[in-house]
Amino acid sequence: MSGISTSLLREELQRLDGQRAELMRQVAEAMEFLSTTPVGLTAPLVDAEGFPRDDCDLYAVRRARQVVNRGWNDLKAIETSMHEKLAMLHEGSQEEAKQQMERDDEARRKGKADAVERERRMRLVHEMFKRPPFVRVVMTAANSPGALAGLTAGDLVVQYGEVDAAAVAAHGFGEMARVTANHEDKMLSVWVKRRSGEGEAEEVVELFLVPKSWAGGGLIGCEFEPCVQR
Repeated sequence: MSGISTSLLREELQRLDGQRAELMRQVAEAMEFLSTTPVGLTAPLVDAEGFPRDDCDLYAVRRARQVVNRGWNDLKAIETSMHEKLAMLHEGSQEEAKQQMERDDEARRKGKADAVERERRMRLVHEMFKRPPFVRVVMTAANSPGALAGLTAGDLVVQYGEVDAAAVAAHGFGEMARVTANHEDKMLSVWVKRRSGEGEAEEVVELFLVPKSWAGGGLIGCEFEPCVQR
């Protein structure tokens, strides 16, 4: 269905139905009047000698007949238009149903994809929680890239880009400097363990760091200390 919405079609059908009801009322009144006359709807308005009949109001009869004949023609046109719009409404309803089915299918696909992503995320969080930390954040300078990423003193880093405790044990802490330099002005995923408060359970959090030049020294503005020995 093109150009006309379902709601507009319904409004137009209601308008036409109102017109039809009014025409039917007018035709019914005219027919009722004609039924009270000796000529009705079709009898001649002249007598056998060709003179106007004098047993009824000929003007009123002619007017009533015009109402009936014109009303029937108008009713036919209105009902034809209503049938066309009903067909369009049916077509539009089918199209709306098809579109709704497509939206429902898309919602189901998205829901399934979201569920898969949530499960993947939960597995990743669980995996990161099991990993040992290799550096501790000692200090984060105010307004530094590290501070903007959410790194705070006491955070225990378990994953820094592709660097983890095993990589540090194998290649040293210089791996962090290498990854930092390679990600200048690029987003870097950093996983840390922390406690939100005293007595609170330890949690693992993913932060997004963008190493870059800033008012202070280095690219991230943080100081670290080792948690493992090479």
